[in-house]
Amino acid sequence: MEHSALTPMLEESDTGLITRSNSEIQERFKIEERDNLFKTLEESEKQLSGEGNRVSRPKIQREFMGGKVEFERYYWPQIISFHPSDRQSKGWRYKEAWAAMYLKDTNLKVEDLFRELWEENTWSLKPMWLKLYDNPRGLYASSLIVDGCCVLELLEKSDLWVDPEQELKISMDKLVRVHQDLLIMNNQVPFQLLRLLCQDQERLQKCLCNFLQVHGIKVETAPKLPRKKRENEEVKVAVDGDDDEDPVHLLDYLRKALLMRGQHTIYEAINLIPMKRGSLHLRKYRIGTIRELKAAGIRVTKDSHNSLYPSFNDGMLQLPKLIVDGSTPYIFFNLVAFEMSPDFRNNFEVSSFLVFMSSLIDQPEDVKELRMAGIIINELANDKEVADLFNKMDTILVPETLFFAHISLQIHSHFESKRGRIRMLSWMGEASNTFFRSPWTIIALLAATLGLVLTFIQTWFAMHPKAS
Repeated sequence: MEHSALTPMLEESDTGLITRSNSEIQERFKIEERDNLFKTLEESEKQLSGEGNRVSRPKIQREFMGGKVEFERYYWPQIISFHPSDRQSKGWRYKEAWAAMYLKDTNLKVEDLFRELWEENTWSLKPMWLKLYDNPRGLYASSLIVDGCCVLELLEKSDLWVDPEQELKISMDKLVRVHQDLLIMNNQVPFQLLRLLCQDQERLQKCLCNFLQVHGIKVETAPKLPRKKRENEEVKVAVDGDDDEDPVHLLDYLRKALLMRGQHTIYEAINLIPMKRGSLHLRKYRIGTIRELKAAGIRVTKDSHNSLYPSFNDGMLQLPKLIVDGSTPYIFFNLVAFEMSPDFRNNFEVSSFLVFMSSLIDQPEDVKELRMAGIIINELANDKEVADLFNKMDTILVPETLFFAHISLQIHSHFESKRGRIRMLSWMGEASNTFFRSPWTIIALLAATLGLVLTFIQTWFAMHPKAS
């Protein structure tokens, strides 16, 4: 009896203890959650502001732009892949052969290279190499050596005075596609790796000049490489326009070459002009087609500078010379993907330029005008292919950058004073595209006109019969 009477009392006591214990646990969890949130926010703020972020540059990553299926082929290698997970790609035979050629030519010792890449007494890569990749899984020292030596051998034997079919043992059509593979954002190798494998600065600079020449870029615009950084030296946050930093990879080097014309000078000049901030929305630069510009009295000429920066002054629009061939979409689409990378601070120069050009080019006639002015060098089948290419670029959306917003404002101000003339030429252009785009449309127009004339004559004689 006593035992049974005490049982409810013990159960009530235990319940109270459990309730207080649960309450204390919940309170402790709340405090821990609050402290963890505070620490997380503080660490994120330090990372964003650069404190404690010693290596913050664009990584080798799989990134692409668009969403249309037709764009995907510009983001995947055709023959040679340098991604760690693609070690058995169909171009692996070329990679190994060219790597062997490079090691033989340079007398590099594989064991020395492994020591540079490996941690001491382990089979893992040094942390600095892992930090260069967005996803370093499957990354091995052997694949890094093969990839880097392959790229250097390919670039070295791409000199204009070298027969690549004889030296690299590959047909010319495949070699063209291999060079396109070097442009792909998903297929880059870190420039630090090329530095490691090519200790001769002049030799490395020559390889980079060959890379530019292959893609139609004058070597005069080739950025000079800065001095080699010491091991464990701090790497700055990647900012567009840094001259004392190595490029991230070959695609970054090509972009620097395209933007060589003093971008700092250009932006300093624009910053002197008071301009209010534009919309924060992504947008397109609707300037007007080349025919509309001509209707407004704007002259379009070739810029003497080797740069992607257009300029507008006193009714004259200067545009850079542009070679359009089979590699052009690979260059531009992957440069756009690079500029859209989340860890690359830049002013979207290439993306803005493409949006600008897509506004100027609507029909093959616009391409013809630019070709006649010496601005576009068309190495495709016809002007329609060039127009179609730039019309694809119309899907690109960019923030309103100060440089192109300034040019857009200048051109639109000029348009306002010539609005009537522009409208008249636009109607004439639409009529030309509708009725004179081919011999058959001209014949149909003449037949319809003749039919209307005959109908009018018949009606007139019916209403005014000759007096009998």
